[in-house]
Formats: sequence, structure tokens, C-alpha cells
Amino acid sequence: VVSQWTGIPVCALEQEEKDKLIHLADRLHERVVGQDEAVNVVAEAVLCSLTGLDHPGQPIGSFLFLGSTGVGKTELAKALAEQLFASEKMLVRFDMSEYVGSGSVLRLIGAPPSHDGYDDGGQLTEKVRNRPYSVILFDEVEKADPSVLNIFIQLLDDGVLTDGKGRTVDFKNTVIIMTSNLGAEHLTAGMAGEITMDAARDLLMKQVQKHFKPEFLNRLSEIVVFEPLLHDKLKEIVKIQMKSVIARVADKGISLFASDAALDVILSESYNPMYGARPIRRWLEKNVMTKLSQMLVKGEASEGSMMSIDTTDDRNKLKYEVAKKAELSGVVCNTDSGGMATVVSPIKRIVSLLTRVTRKHPEGPALKTL
Repeated sequence: VVSQWTGIPVCALEQEEKDKLIHLADRLHERVVGQDEAVNVVAEAVLCSLTGLDHPGQPIGSFLFLGSTGVGKTELAKALAEQLFASEKMLVRFDMSEYVGSGSVLRLIGAPPSHDGYDDGGQLTEKVRNRPYSVILFDEVEKADPSVLNIFIQLLDDGVLTDGKGRTVDFKNTVIIMTSNLGAEHLTAGMAGEITMDAARDLLMKQVQKHFKPEFLNRLSEIVVFEPLLHDKLKEIVKIQMKSVIARVADKGISLFASDAALDVILSESYNPMYGARPIRRWLEKNVMTKLSQMLVKGEASEGSMMSIDTTDDRNKLKYEVAKKAELSGVVCNTDSGGMATVVSPIKRIVSLLTRVTRKHPEGPALKTL
């Protein structure tokens, strides 16, 4: 009953609040790569609010995330929703490029009586009324109509909005996140060595302060800058995305391994400095997932199969190998603390496959008797 009333899943209600808050930053770091400062700033602000040491009645936290595309702004919002409210589904997202007209405020809070859309209610206020515990993400907030920003000032200051029907909607149990690409080109120039990163941050903040009113910026809990991702951080993201692929294939009863060399090829093929980490997921979907789907349809792989993704001899392309369930009968693979495997099997092909994969991908899941 409490879960239905608040909108928080039962598992979230049963969690120890102290433990969740103490380890919030660590759990956010597991999903958000290369943005240590941003994660720590957000975690500290949320901790301060939830312990009652921040301004009462206001949202749990209100943040302006600055930075270029694909650096982790949306990912941090999703991770925060998952950690605070037990599900990414508790993230409510608005594309502010759709709220550029003079009637945008009425769309968000609802039209007054005698106006079109009165019965529908506000797109923002209705969602928060139904899910008072949530993370609200306003994407590309710089594109919103100025009247919308005035409403946000009231929201950040009072923690409530009055909808078109005269009802007060409480935002005190929400986290407000706004994202913007303003000034991102300065950060890119800083990473390229054209200017220092300190100078890049200064130029970015000047552009932000020129665009937004001081009364808006001053009401935010924090303004958080996300820096462009370095190559080694993108490699970590490739590993995280590949783990997701491995988990999806595991649902089909198939064990999948990827060598470190394969991850290098994936990063090389998907890398685009303009879009950060976003092309990685798209490349995996278009290439790896498509290839795996084709192998399943053709019967080259099935439940019980073991698959490896490695590189061709020239290390320019991916190579897929499969050992089916019948071939794996009696195969035993023991993994030591370092992730290396000892394989016992009379089938040379299986020995070759398992040994090659585990040497190149020692972080892969341990195998037991198959």
C-alpha cells in the first residue's frame, strides 16, 4: 500500500537508508566513468539534503549538468534514479527543445479553466503527482522558453508548483537535473591542448552566466561540469557495454567472452570525439548484436553454446567462434584468482577456444562444469 501511494518500489522502502547514502558515491561510480568530480559533487549534495541539513521543503537536489554530448550527464541521472528510488523508471525526462513556444508553461503545469487541454493536466505536474519520488531530467534546458525558466525558479525556491486546476504539487522528494551543451566547445578545445582546462572552464561559465539569469543559477544546489572523456575512460565504457551484451546473451543460455583485443577494435571503430561514449552502444547494437542474432537464426549458436569474440590476425576486425553444447560435454574449466583457466577435455578445439579466450579476457566470468 505504501509503495503504491508513494510510487517507490517495495525493495526501495526496505533498504537501509544509512547504508544507501554512505555508499551512494561508490555505486554511482560503478556506472558513470571518468567523471569523478561530478559524481562526488552530486552524491555530497544529495547526502546533505537527505540528512536534513539542507534547506527544508526544497527538492532533494537541483543540478545543472554542463558538458558535451556523450560524457555521462544522462547516465548519472539514470544511476541516481536507480540508487535513490530503486529503478531507472523513476527517471522522468523532458526534452526542452519541445518547450520553446509561449504556451510551454501551460503544457508543463496545465491550462486554466476554459483553455484547451484543461482536462489533461500539466505534463510535469501530473507526472510528479503520480510519482512524487523521482528524478526529473530537463534535457537541453537552454532551449526552453524564458517563461519556463521563471517557473523553474519558483520550483527551486519553494519546492512546489500550482497546476492549472489550482492544486499544489510538491517536489520536495524529487531530484531536479537540467542538462546543457552551452560552452562545451571550450572543454573540447581544452582537451585538445589549445587552451588550458582552467581557461576552458572559465569560458564555459561565462557563457552560461550570460545565457541564464543569476536568480536561476543561484537557486541550484550545484553547477556540475562534465569534462570530455579520455581514451582510457572510453575503454572502460566499452567493457561496461560489453558486459551488458554478455548478460543479454546469457539470457539465451549462451556463454560469451570477448578478448581485450576485441574491445580495442570496438573502441577504434566506434570512436568519435564529437559524441563521446554514445557511439559505442550504437556500434555494438549495429555490429555485435546483429552478428550474434544472425548466428542464432542460422543455428550456428544455440542454448548451451560457448562463444568467443576475438580479432582477426591483423587485429582490424572481429572474429567469432562457437563451441556447441554437445562439443562441451565433459569439459571442465577451473578459474584461479587471476582469472586464468585450466581446461580438462579430450577435444583439442575446445581447449584452444577456452584457453585463447581466457588468456585475452581474464576478467570474463568463471566457468564450471559444462
